[in-house]
Amino acid sequence: MDNYLVIETLPPEEIKYIYSLIDQFGEWQDGRVSYKGNDVTKINQQLRLTDSVKQKLADVVFSNVDNNDEFYGFTAARFSGTPMVTRTNIGGYYRPHHDSPDLGDYSTTLFLNNDYDGGELCLWINGEEKKFKPTAGSSVTYKTGTPHCVNEVTKGHRDVIVFWTHSVIKDPFMMEMFRGLKQVSNLISHGKCETLMDVHENPEFIIHSLMNSILRKSTN
Repeated sequence: MDNYLVIETLPPEEIKYIYSLIDQFGEWQDGRVSYKGNDVTKINQQLRLTDSVKQKLADVVFSNVDNNDEFYGFTAARFSGTPMVTRTNIGGYYRPHHDSPDLGDYSTTLFLNNDYDGGELCLWINGEEKKFKPTAGSSVTYKTGTPHCVNEVTKGHRDVIVFWTHSVIKDPFMMEMFRGLKQVSNLISHGKCETLMDVHENPEFIIHSLMNSILRKSTN
């Protein structure tokens, strides 16, 4: 099973709407306001927004994420925290670090643009570095606690939205079972159930029952 997920999250019109919020209501501040250390681990900017604009941003992001079957299958999401917008200009970076476990179980970086040089999101997974710079509107989700960094931007600026998701399933073994069942469900044909006997003999229905059992057990 992959330890990260790359999906297309936002269509162009939604990105355009987000930039309209940024241009109308946003105020850029030093990104270190969200970092507790004293050393210069990152050089970037963070967007300061009013609560009402934060809600508009969250609505457009999560209306797309919550409806994405791949995202739910990867995270078994219970809820996600308020998204944060950051901008990394030329010379900016984020040195290797790991996110606080208090933030959630999964970290997501949603790319608003890709017309810049450098600025790759780098994850340390299975003993090797993986670099990501997907198309605008795509996101990378990975387990919170994964060592990662952002390479220095050498041209243009890098705009992303980051947020953290709390999962229903905390146990790694149960999550592996959940993802495996979800993968099988996606591979089999979806038959229509007209009767209880149909349900009894329908593989997809049986798989979903098992997935739901995992979710119920995980919430106890």
